[in-house]
Amino acid sequence: MYLSSCSVDDEYIIVGSANLNERSMAGNRDTEIAIGAYQPHRINTDTELAKGHIHGFRMSLWYEHLGKTHDDFLRPGSLECVRRVNKMADEYWNLYVGDELTGDLPGHLLTYPVAVSKAGTTWMIPGFEFFPDTQARVLGKPTGHDDYYMST
Repeated sequence: MYLSSCSVDDEYIIVGSANLNERSMAGNRDTEIAIGAYQPHRINTDTELAKGHIHGFRMSLWYEHLGKTHDDFLRPGSLECVRRVNKMADEYWNLYVGDELTGDLPGHLLTYPVAVSKAGTTWMIPGFEFFPDTQARVLGKPTGHDDYYMST
């Protein structure tokens, strides 16, 4: 089963098979299931962050994917949090492609081996045309099929 989730400000969460788009959420196209939940007594104020079960769920996801927690994760929209996550993902990618790894990675979130310009142009990071130990291209290649036949 495929699962999507979205947590908003640690106050509201939606979890289910539905993608977070009109096609899945309209109710008259795809067959999906999802629930939305909030804790009215656990909301953000000027002096206190929401720290109910939704917050706990989000923090457990950070731990699952990054292998540790950090105070920066309390404010996921902050530049400090973005920098922390990017740094950890870079470290895990370097471990993954390096020769020193003898056990499991400390986390599951790795930097994807492409660079993106401010204009949105992508290019592969030198030395990573393929994913490690495979012949799978990082940037893929044209399929030869018209986009008309493709589905998302």
